[in-house]
Amino acid sequence: MASDKKTIRRKDMQKLRRKMDGDDGFMSAHQIKKIRTREREIPAWTLNDKEVQKVLLRAFPGLHKNPSITKRAGRWARIIHLYYRVQMSNSQVAKEMGGTLSSIKTLLRSIRRVAQNKRARDAKPRGLRPRWPGHSKK
Repeated sequence: MASDKKTIRRKDMQKLRRKMDGDDGFMSAHQIKKIRTREREIPAWTLNDKEVQKVLLRAFPGLHKNPSITKRAGRWARIIHLYYRVQMSNSQVAKEMGGTLSSIKTLLRSIRRVAQNKRARDAKPRGLRPRWPGHSKK
């Protein structure tokens, strides 16, 4: 098998040399390269529909009550599918969804945070804050 490839390559080079001079820059500089791919760690939860549903419900508690929240959750689900399951790159996902690269990176960061039981945004807890000592409401 390997010897067949070598003989085919040798014959191809002989044909090419008949058309081009050996001093031509193409003959010495041309080479076939492999496409670079980046190995990505895929979290187990992204491959399980029930786990993805848990993450979406954690991020969007009113998912079934409000259509705008349902739309946002659907966007997250599509990003999870394209980035983790189909293994598209950030830029390919951005192009597919019609968004910017930075918005996709931000959404992926939020998705990872929610999957780790954190808040989607790295914000302080909201709600009532304790008053400063000596400060009273007037």
